[in-house]
Amino acid sequence: MYFIGEIPNAKCKVSLYKWNNKYFVKFETADLEQTFKISETEVSGESEVRELFTEEFVDKVVKRFEDMYGDLHNALNPY
Repeated sequence: MYFIGEIPNAKCKVSLYKWNNKYFVKFETADLEQTFKISETEVSGESEVRELFTEEFVDKVVKRFEDMYGDLHNALNPY
């Protein structure tokens, strides 16, 4: 897997990779990550991949991070 670059975003770190005929877009916070895999056959290139991750999409990713943190907190503190 090789690193292509970062996708600027103020809410979380977003990195773009390519490997095995797929683009990997990784969203990261200090403790969690989410990765989306996109086949090269689904997009026309790197620029189209970057365009997929709109502000609305990133807002949903951030909401999912909040849910993940809640789940982790509940698992660590069950009572």
